[in-house]
Amino acid sequence: MTDNRYRTLSFWHDSLPGPLTARPPLRGAHRADVAIVGAGYTGLWAAWHLKQQEPSLEVAVVEAETAGFGASGRNGGWCSAFLSGIEHWLDDPAQRDGALRLQRLMFDTVGEVGRFCEDQAVDAHYERSGALQIAVNAAQVERLQAELDYLRGLGFGEDDYRWLDRDAIQTTLAVDRARAAVHLPHCAALHPARLARGLAERVEQTGVTIFEDSPVLDCGPGRLLTAQGRLTARTVLVATEGYGVDLDARARRLIPVHSMMVVTEPLPEPELADLRFAQRYCFGNLDHVVTYGQRTADNRIAFGCRGRYFYGSGLRRRFDPDGPEFGPEFDRVRATLLRFFPRLREVRFTHAWGGALGVSRTLRPAVCFNRERRTGWAGGYFGNGVPAAHLAGRTLADLVLERDTECTRTPWVNPPEATRAWEPEPLRWLGFRATRALMERTDRAEYRNSPSAPALRRILQTLLG
Repeated sequence: MTDNRYRTLSFWHDSLPGPLTARPPLRGAHRADVAIVGAGYTGLWAAWHLKQQEPSLEVAVVEAETAGFGASGRNGGWCSAFLSGIEHWLDDPAQRDGALRLQRLMFDTVGEVGRFCEDQAVDAHYERSGALQIAVNAAQVERLQAELDYLRGLGFGEDDYRWLDRDAIQTTLAVDRARAAVHLPHCAALHPARLARGLAERVEQTGVTIFEDSPVLDCGPGRLLTAQGRLTARTVLVATEGYGVDLDARARRLIPVHSMMVVTEPLPEPELADLRFAQRYCFGNLDHVVTYGQRTADNRIAFGCRGRYFYGSGLRRRFDPDGPEFGPEFDRVRATLLRFFPRLREVRFTHAWGGALGVSRTLRPAVCFNRERRTGWAGGYFGNGVPAAHLAGRTLADLVLERDTECTRTPWVNPPEATRAWEPEPLRWLGFRATRALMERTDRAEYRNSPSAPALRRILQTLLG
């Protein structure tokens, strides 16, 4: 891939320093102790932790494009301790202790990513100002309060989740119609592609070989194949998230759902002050159609909504912001951001892009390893993968090295439901369309304070439960 084609993937890629040409591909026959498919966060963190624990290991990473090409280089830049679906384990008395340990590990992981950036001189624009979950109508306030009560009942205090009333949120971040918010300090804003590229460079410095421009055609115990080469290894790990649909064994285990993002031009300091954007908060409201934004290090607002599913788990790697397929989607994202900050109506948007996130049938992530076959995988972060991939990579390393650690004693390790496959087409396409339509209808009902909103929420919770 040429430098220019790579830079046009997203604002994050376009703003990367240095050349972005691909590393040499896998050619001929090679051997390693551990082979990893995918040079995104999960694969790179797994390689990093393997080499930190066992420097003598021969580790090779094989990437279809370039490091950070997929979700790791295109996401919203939230290094957040939120883990999708963890409430399933928290609600199960038999798994609650492990789930609480997992959540605490996620809290710690946010800081570990920051320490890595500092210790390894990776300038990923990491700033730990926290995340704001904002309620903008009465129904959202009610749901936000119920969520906070639930978390308090589990033992999480003010240092983990802090309530902001109407006055407090308006002086913290001037989101239009904001009524209340919860501040999560265990969250940092960062530049995701800078993190991915910097991590790849540091991984290489430990002795890991990264092969790029090498789509894996087939992989299994002990080997993987590309068009030009073969890699044999005692252990094979798959870390492709939503970009692994071409590997037949995983086509219905993790499916790609695409999220769209836009970014504004840099905003002048007076305008940021008017928005109360003194810190680089990550922010979103409680719409069922998820919203997420951050202030970048160069004073832009990057903002996104998810998402689209394409029939047959279709994967889109590039997005024409002005074309008929994605133009209306990007218009919707811009309009949603302007609902947050109406005073930005004259602002210029400079970039628009999309990317695929991996979604499991349970809507929960998993870290899986088969000790007998020496194969493993991790993913299904459902759009919350920046620190989760770090913890998953660390956990995979422990599993590969057969170490009993606090990471391996958590409920997302080898959960029995991880093998559950999505329904065949056209059922899953119809299901996604129906669910998205119901989300949008429920949001509209909540904004209108319609009496139908509670019933719509119950139907939605049943579908997603």
